[in-house]
Amino acid sequence: MTRRFSFVYLALLVLVLLIPGVLFAASVTVDASTLVPNVAVSFSPRSGSFEEGSTFQVPIVLDTNGTSINGIEVRLNFDADRLSIVQASTGQSIVGVWVEPPTYDNARGTASYVGVIPNGIVTDSGVIGTITFRAKSTGGAVLSVRSDSNILLNDGLGSPATLEKGRAEYVIIAKAPGGASVYSETHPSQSTWYNNNSPVLAWEVEQGVTGFSYVLDNKPNTIPGNAVTDTGTTKGFENLADGLWYFHIKAYKNGVWGGTTHFLIRIDTTPPARFKPEVNYVVAAVVLVNRTLVSFFTTDNLSGIDHYEVGVIDTSSAPTASPVFVDAESPFQVPSASVSGVTVIVRAVDKAGNVRDESIDVRPPNAIAQFLESYLVWILLLVLTLVVLFFGGRYIFGHHVFENMIRALQLVRREEAKQELKEIEQDLKEEKKTSEKNTLSGVLEKLKKFGDGKKKKH
Repeated sequence: MTRRFSFVYLALLVLVLLIPGVLFAASVTVDASTLVPNVAVSFSPRSGSFEEGSTFQVPIVLDTNGTSINGIEVRLNFDADRLSIVQASTGQSIVGVWVEPPTYDNARGTASYVGVIPNGIVTDSGVIGTITFRAKSTGGAVLSVRSDSNILLNDGLGSPATLEKGRAEYVIIAKAPGGASVYSETHPSQSTWYNNNSPVLAWEVEQGVTGFSYVLDNKPNTIPGNAVTDTGTTKGFENLADGLWYFHIKAYKNGVWGGTTHFLIRIDTTPPARFKPEVNYVVAAVVLVNRTLVSFFTTDNLSGIDHYEVGVIDTSSAPTASPVFVDAESPFQVPSASVSGVTVIVRAVDKAGNVRDESIDVRPPNAIAQFLESYLVWILLLVLTLVVLFFGGRYIFGHHVFENMIRALQLVRREEAKQELKEIEQDLKEEKKTSEKNTLSGVLEKLKKFGDGKKKKH
């Protein structure tokens, strides 16, 4: 497409210039540019501050001021020392056909968008394209529309519109330094408790950093003030109280304060709470396994109990004798062979390494142990009998066995009574039959004798 003026506008211009002079014989001056539609190309945002090394997007926006346009030729200049284009995107663009793909040159600081909009468009915020810039270095950066840019009207002739060329000014600020990398040789792990209350901290220096601001307190999210308190890379603290301590530090670079690093220090110099071991004379332990049991327990308010250790000293040994400690759990079994006189030392160790030692003399009742050992069989039989009687009686009474037994005996007695009645009735019947039989026999005998007597008389 070439730049040209519409014949219609030229004819109107001639009429405006000549006809008033003929009709009114007066001189009239007309600005031809006011007769051509006005459009604007701008950027969003038009200003802003961006951190060195960051990226940001700038849409190129078209406002046709109510006029239909169908061709664009937007050419841009940008500060190549401060900015570089990462991507020239055409997504969601109002341009339908690209005469040439969007191009850019980071060495020269130029970019261009040339395309056609079929059937034209009227818009007050149409996006031609979006440029993604990277902030290269600190300072001011200008982005502008070049003078050789054109917007063509949708008038069938491709007439150029009057173009308002947009301009944007950005400030590239120094990148804030990253959080200082803090470490400690005295307290290396932030999750571990230490019984050293004089920690020494150190941190690494980023290139360009000129100072640090730090503070030590008991709050996890404190931000140090914006004043350089030290230019070194180590700091020691002495005689800190037990508890959680937080070291907060940030770096100063090129006039900008960086993010804050928080380092946790756990201090516990207090041993576990005092406690008293107890001797448990359990019959099964003393007699069956020949052991005496020692139980123990304590607490630690800060780091918590890590483990227990137990050492046994024979009271007959030298006072300077040192026991051999072994890891143990409560209850601890002391062999009876050495129980004639021993001292059991229980050592509680917390997670910071603090130690609390408590002791107890163990002298189990030997007389009772011998008695139990001598009569163990009878004692066990007695215990077994009591258990059987207890549970048997509980079962019997609990399940109404006695009541069921009584009911069963009553039923048996009833059945026996019924049987006796039947036998009596049977005997009575037999006696009655015998009696009747005897009576009939007597009558017959008498009749026979009477008959025999009459025969003799004849």
